[in-house]
Amino acid sequence: MGSAEAVPTGPQQRCGCGSGGWECLVHYGPPQVAAETTKESDVTDRREPSQDRHILMITNHGVHEWEVTPGLPDTGGQNVYVNQFTEALIEQGYRVTIVNRGGYPHPVTGATQTGMVSHPSGKARILYIEDGTPAFVRKEDMDEHVPLLAADLHHKLTAEGVDYDLVISHYWDAAKIGVALNELGQSEAPHIWVPHSLGALKKRNTDPSTWADLRIDERIAHERALLGRIDGAVATSSAIRDTFVDDYGYVPRYFLPPCVDPVRYQPRSDAECAAVWDFLAEGSPSSASELRTRKIILEISRTDRTKRKDVLIRAFAEVRERVPGALLVVALDDRAGEPYEEAIALIAELGLERDVITLGSVWERLPCLYAVAAVYCTPSVMEGFGMSAQEAAATAVPVVASDLVPFAAEYLLGPAGKRLDGVPGRELLVGDGAIVVPADDVAGFAGALTLLLSDDALRGQMGRKALKITIPYFTWAQRTRDLLDDLGFDTDTETDADAD
Repeated sequence: MGSAEAVPTGPQQRCGCGSGGWECLVHYGPPQVAAETTKESDVTDRREPSQDRHILMITNHGVHEWEVTPGLPDTGGQNVYVNQFTEALIEQGYRVTIVNRGGYPHPVTGATQTGMVSHPSGKARILYIEDGTPAFVRKEDMDEHVPLLAADLHHKLTAEGVDYDLVISHYWDAAKIGVALNELGQSEAPHIWVPHSLGALKKRNTDPSTWADLRIDERIAHERALLGRIDGAVATSSAIRDTFVDDYGYVPRYFLPPCVDPVRYQPRSDAECAAVWDFLAEGSPSSASELRTRKIILEISRTDRTKRKDVLIRAFAEVRERVPGALLVVALDDRAGEPYEEAIALIAELGLERDVITLGSVWERLPCLYAVAAVYCTPSVMEGFGMSAQEAAATAVPVVASDLVPFAAEYLLGPAGKRLDGVPGRELLVGDGAIVVPADDVAGFAGALTLLLSDDALRGQMGRKALKITIPYFTWAQRTRDLLDDLGFDTDTETDADAD
C-alpha cells in the first residue's frame, strides 16, 4: 500500500484487519476529500527526477550532524528522522544535500558549524548555511533569520552550479526557507513539507502560560501561510493528519512516519550487551552484577517539560514500593537548565537516588539499553509519533505510554485495546504491545508499570507482539519506496549493494 492517503470525512472506526491507524483507511473504499480545503498540486506535473536524482533536504533548526547528539537544544527525533530518511534515499539511488543553520559554535565541541560535511558514502552531505548571527537561535525565534538563510543557501547552490529535483523541508522554519529559495529563482523543483508537529496541536497540549514564550500563535500563522505555497505535505502520524484537516482545512496526501533501522534496533543476547552493565554501574551505587538482577524501566528523550519526566519519577516512587528490585534509568541532560535541576531535585526529595540512574548522551549504547530494559515508559505529552517507543518495540520491549504518543496509542495498542480494571488511576487501556495511560496520570503510570514488572509472562508476550507490529512495517526501506512511488519519482529495484 502506498503512503499517499486522503482522509475520509465521515466517522472512522477500527476495522478487523488488525493494522489500525492509517492502514485501516483502505478498507472504507475511496476516501472523500474534506470540502473547502486547500488542494495540493500533483507533484509529478511539476518535475520528473533528473538522471542524477538530487534531493535538497532542509532541516534548519537544531544542531544537525551525521551522528546526532541527543539532548542538544532543539535537536532530537527530527534530526534522527532526517538522517535515516537520507540513508533510505541513498539506497534508492538518490544524492541528498541536507541543509542546516550554522555559523555558530557547536554546544559541545566549540567548533564552528560551517562549510560542508560529507556522508561516508559520498552520496550525501550536510551543508551549513549562515545568517551572520554567531550564536545558536532557538526554533521559535527563527522567522527573523529566514531571509538571510535563504539568500545564503541560494548563493551557495548557485556558486556550485547545483540543481536538484525535489525539496523536502522539515518543520515550519525550513519550509519558509524552501519557499523563499524557489522564489529566488534557484529551481522549479517541487517542494514537499514535513512539519513533524503543528502549532495548533502543540497549543492544545501545552499550558497557556507557555504560549507567549513559544510564540505559538505566530507559528500557526506561519504554517497557515505556507499551505498555499508548497506542493504537498507529509503527515508523520494520524494526529498530524487530523490537525491538518481539522485546524488548517488542509488534506495532506502523503504519509511517512518515523521508522526504525531493524539492524540497529533488534532483540539482542546477554553476551552482545554485556558491556552495558558496567556502563550503568558507573552511575549507580550498585555493581554491574547487582544491576543484572534488577528490572529496568527505561526512558530516553531530550530533557524538557513536555516529556513529563517528573510524572515518571513520581510514578516510579510508587512502583519501587510495590516491586522489589525495580530500577529507573532515565535520560537527563545537565545542559538543559531548569528542567534538569527540577528532575534531580525531585529524585532527591523522593529519596530515589539509589534506585535511579541518570544518563547523558548515550547514542552508541541505545540498542543495548533497550535490550536490557524490562519496560520502556514515555509519559510525554508532545510527540509527533513516538520514535523512542518505536525503537523499544523493535527490540521486543513492551511500552507504557501516555495517550498522546501516537505510535503507542494507534499501533502498539492494536485494534482490541481493553480497559484495565483494578489498577489505580484513570482509564488505562492494555493492548497488544503497550499499555496506554491518560497523560499526567501518575497513579495510572505507576499501576501500568507495576503490572508489567510483576508479570513476566505478560511482559514477554507484549514485547513479542510489539516487535511484530513494528517490524517489518515500520522500516525506512519500505516506507521511503512507497513515498517516492506516490510522488511519481523513480525507485530502484535493486540497491547499489545488490548490484555489486
